[in-house]
This record gives sequence, C-alpha cells and structure tokens, in this order.
Amino acid sequence: MGERRNVTGSAYALTVFTGIIPGREEELRTTIESLPLGPDSPIARLGTVHTSRLQIFDHLVHQGPSQKRESLNSNYLVFTAAFDGELEAFLDSVLDRIPEADSWWRHCVGYPGLADRAAFRRWIRHNQIHTSLFAVNSPNRSVSDVVESLALKEKFLDFAIAAHGLSDVELQDRFSRTFGEAG
Repeated sequence: MGERRNVTGSAYALTVFTGIIPGREEELRTTIESLPLGPDSPIARLGTVHTSRLQIFDHLVHQGPSQKRESLNSNYLVFTAAFDGELEAFLDSVLDRIPEADSWWRHCVGYPGLADRAAFRRWIRHNQIHTSLFAVNSPNRSVSDVVESLALKEKFLDFAIAAHGLSDVELQDRFSRTFGEAG
C-alpha cells in the first residue's frame, strides 16, 4: 500500500504558505498577536485540532558556512494544523466556525475570502505544501478521546488524593461511588 501524504494515523496535517501583500506585514502581525490563545482560540472552536500555528516567515535563518545564504522573495503567512479527519471536513469547519480567518488571510496574495467557499478551498489547496513528516502526540486517537482520557486522569488523581488514609472497605466504597462498579 502506498504512503499517504499529509496523514499519520487518523490525523491529517495541513501546511499552507501564502504570500503576504507587501506593506501589510505589521497589520497582520498585530492581528495574529491579538488572537486569543488556548481554549478561547478560534481554532479551539473546531474541537478536532491537535496542534495549530499561525506565523510570519520574513527571513531565512543562515545555518552556517556550509549553507548558501538565501533570502525570501516575499514574506509569508504560514498556517499549520494537525487535525482529526480529512481536509474537506476541516475546511468546512473553518468556513462555518471561524469567521476571524478573514482577519488574517485577507492580508495574503490572492485571498478570495470565506464567502466564496469553493474559491477558498481552491486557494488553500493551491498554497498547501504536502508533507509526510509531522508529529502528533496521539496520532491514532481523536482529540475528543485525548480530552476524555485527560479528564479521567484528573478524576483519578483527585480520587487518589481524597482517598489517602482510608481503610480498605472505605477505599473500595469510595472507588465504586466515584467510578462505578468495575466489571
């Protein structure tokens, strides 16, 4: 069976490089820096994203004398996301749940806006860089599975702390009330 690009386990990796319209870099940087982080992030609304990043590439780092010095012809907005499922479903979610995406991509060359869904999808695919090397902490588990597992871990830790010093009978009773009958 052939290797699938952009996929590891059940996770898909999207990497998009879009040229920034000259003179718009600082406004874009301000927009990116003003986005909320963590659970308040627009990307968090999707519920399927393992990792994501928006960043501006405005220069290349010289790695030393054995590397030829190179420069960029343009500054680029780089969007990366590793998420559960397929690209088309992810793009539908972006279109439906993240109207703020206009606030960052509107600074990029050729951006058609979110209103023309087909044009947006074409633009993303046109600027996509395919990869077969990316990392997801739990590539065969969905984001919801990971969140559920972390919640169970927290519940168990809370139980362990509260149960310190209980007798065997009290411990068994509290375990059954907290986690249900094991079976």
